[in-house]
Amino acid sequence: MKKVLLSGAMVLLSTFCYSQNYYFYNRQESIKYSDSYGQTQYKVTSNDTSTYKFYFEVSTDGRATQLFTVYKNGEEMYWAAELKKSDYKEVAGKIFKQSLYYNTASKENIYVFISQDYKRIIVMSSDGIAEYY
Repeated sequence: MKKVLLSGAMVLLSTFCYSQNYYFYNRQESIKYSDSYGQTQYKVTSNDTSTYKFYFEVSTDGRATQLFTVYKNGEEMYWAAELKKSDYKEVAGKIFKQSLYYNTASKENIYVFISQDYKRIIVMSSDGIAEYY
């Protein structure tokens, strides 16, 4: 009887996936451009205060792919799947883990920078637009 219960518990636990929520209240959108001197600049184009939630989870498909879903005021904006773990980068004096993700809404690859304490997340698309949470 113990073996049956233990086997049932193991099957049930193997179907769960790890998940973690992170909440943000401000989103800034910036665009990357080159000025007349050839220097790269960033300009804030949008500043929005709402309830944003990043829901991180690991898939249970055997490959343990990291996924995240972004919600704005409780409505799903998009979800993305990690394609490749990259390096660590320093941005404005903070260390960020950089990864390449696939954004299902825009159908493009995006770079996601996550601070080690998960208090800052930067999502950068290929067209030079960056979202700061």
